[in-house]
Amino acid sequence: MADNYGRFDQFLETLRLFWGSSVRATKRFIKNLPSRVIGHFRRKIREYKNRPPRKDISKVYVLVGYTTKQQVDNKFNAERHMIILRRGLLILIFVLLMFISVSRFLDAMNYGELSQIFGFDSVSEFVVNDPFEVKTSQTQINSEYTGS
Repeated sequence: MADNYGRFDQFLETLRLFWGSSVRATKRFIKNLPSRVIGHFRRKIREYKNRPPRKDISKVYVLVGYTTKQQVDNKFNAERHMIILRRGLLILIFVLLMFISVSRFLDAMNYGELSQIFGFDSVSEFVVNDPFEVKTSQTQINSEYTGS
């Protein structure tokens, strides 16, 4: 029985130590919280003040480390050339797909079936009986063309 009290006392001592360290850590966190918040805002304000001015929408590069303005310009130009190349290739692929699809569509058309559907074999056969044609005599048409 005495052994159980020893274990219980040991458990209580462990709980007391755990809660004591938790309370100390919480107090330290709460005590340091205002200085951490103030430091965060000071750091953000300092970063904002030290940024280079932007006069347009383009990126402003800050040269840090072992780089030069020429290297940054070369990188920017390379990115721009890649964008232009990518757009050009997409347009070329689109045009090729359109060309292929139109050629396949025209090859698949059966003009014999179309003549049966619409009831005429050629365009001249279709315009022979034009309902909007103005009826004039053949001599008037010939005189208009010859100018007499």
